[in-house]
Amino acid sequence: MTPLLDIADLSVAIDGADGTVRALEKVALRVDAGEVVGLVGESGGGKSMIARTIVRLLPERSRVTGSVTLDGRDVLGLRDDDLRDHRGGGAALCFQAPRASLNPTRTVGRQVVDRLLAHDQATPEDARQRTVGLFTEVGLRDPDRQFDRFPHELSGGMCQRVMIALALACRPRLFIADEPTTGLDVTLTGEILKLIAAQAVPGERGVLIISHDLAAIARVCDRIAVLESGRMVETGPTVQVLGAPSHPYTRKLIAAVPDIARVREAMASPATANGDPVLSVSNLDVVYRARFGRHGLRAISDVSFNLHAGETLAIVGESGSGKSTLSRAIMGLLRPTAGRIVFEGTDLAHLARRDIRDLRKRMQMVFQDPIDALNPRMSVEQIVSDPLRLVKMPAHERRPRIEAALSEVGLEPKFLGRHRHELSGGQAQRVGIARALVLDPAMVVLDEPTSALDVTIQAQILDLIRQLTRRRDRAYIMVSHDLATVRALCDRVIVIADGRIAEQGETESLFTRPSSPVTEALLAAAPRLSPEALSMKKDAHVP
Repeated sequence: MTPLLDIADLSVAIDGADGTVRALEKVALRVDAGEVVGLVGESGGGKSMIARTIVRLLPERSRVTGSVTLDGRDVLGLRDDDLRDHRGGGAALCFQAPRASLNPTRTVGRQVVDRLLAHDQATPEDARQRTVGLFTEVGLRDPDRQFDRFPHELSGGMCQRVMIALALACRPRLFIADEPTTGLDVTLTGEILKLIAAQAVPGERGVLIISHDLAAIARVCDRIAVLESGRMVETGPTVQVLGAPSHPYTRKLIAAVPDIARVREAMASPATANGDPVLSVSNLDVVYRARFGRHGLRAISDVSFNLHAGETLAIVGESGSGKSTLSRAIMGLLRPTAGRIVFEGTDLAHLARRDIRDLRKRMQMVFQDPIDALNPRMSVEQIVSDPLRLVKMPAHERRPRIEAALSEVGLEPKFLGRHRHELSGGQAQRVGIARALVLDPAMVVLDEPTSALDVTIQAQILDLIRQLTRRRDRAYIMVSHDLATVRALCDRVIVIADGRIAEQGETESLFTRPSSPVTEALLAAAPRLSPEALSMKKDAHVP
């Protein structure tokens, strides 16, 4: 059978000021109509370069050899008019960061209509009807209402569904999803992947999913292709590649995937667990006030818990459950409507902003996206020293503290002069952690610290966090949707649903004997790479 997509001997070289970068070397890949193929590998390995080659969106000064055919047409030889048709009805690319990829100044409905008017010669009335139909098809509730909303008014999962609708608007033969589940919780990840995989229709459309989340895509992919440093090292049926990998690099990727079934290592209890807590949250309510007399949104309701020195506490839940609102309230970034947040004996609810800022020296936060969290104009030394400057530490005392913080996160002094664009994702996250630790805080909030990283870099950062938490010298809160990571690192877990605590308890007890249906659903949705899970993969993408 002739493949829908056929890539043979594809090489891409990009000429730059510092020489030539060989992004792809002799790559071969095929996707059949009705098939779901997963393309995996580490960041910088060339996965997105393959997708951009298929839709002809390569960087300037790129040199391409080899062949790329779609439906028997030579993609690399397409001229302007044919290329525009190819990007609409031939291959459609769904980009990684859905909210950032959408136009913030236009409603999401208008953006789909614009594509239909430009590529499909639809009338405005027909384009609107088809857009509403597409929104219904991708699972957006109340599609007529969503039509007139802007990207910032939608959740991450809803934005991803809009991106899928945009990609499907011109009925492409090949649907390409580039890291479609980054930052999504486990249940939403499963829903989005099932939706994407359902677009594979025998004789009509094939699907290519680019991802670093091996466990998640294993559920929906018929075949897996593994890319290392621009070279294809292994390809085959999903069960074969992930169940019995033949290449050392594939085995390395699989070994780095966190395993939710792995029992947490025994660790000493926090030394001060019976003393006064570092943080005490009591009957906390947070209501977002609405304008024009409408009822406000209750984001957090009657939440109470304690956190002791030396303890690591996880806050988990689905997107929109209230995790981020709770962490922002803990950090003093928003005021509670009711209840108390007492940090080291001081109630944040009754402090002036200046006093909260002073108290925040003792509480720090590590953000989700390591690259976006760093100022591109500042060197690593300036970034890590910024908190010291804000507390007016003399300049001659800063350098030893900066070097000590970098050493603590495994970075050598040679990184001090580097800027954001000179760092990998893992290095950038280490800098973010060093910035949080340089003031020697009593509490650190880790907000999805590995969700934007590929599996091998995730493993490195998690090992770093594990080393930090083992010292028991400060309290940690980890906000996460990765239950395998939570089980490996955290002493206790709080499960949030609809702004309320559905369940809380010691990690192993909660994972082995959950008492809430919410917890049971999260655990059931967690992806696994066990032989049992792979054996159930057959026909997983059929809706």
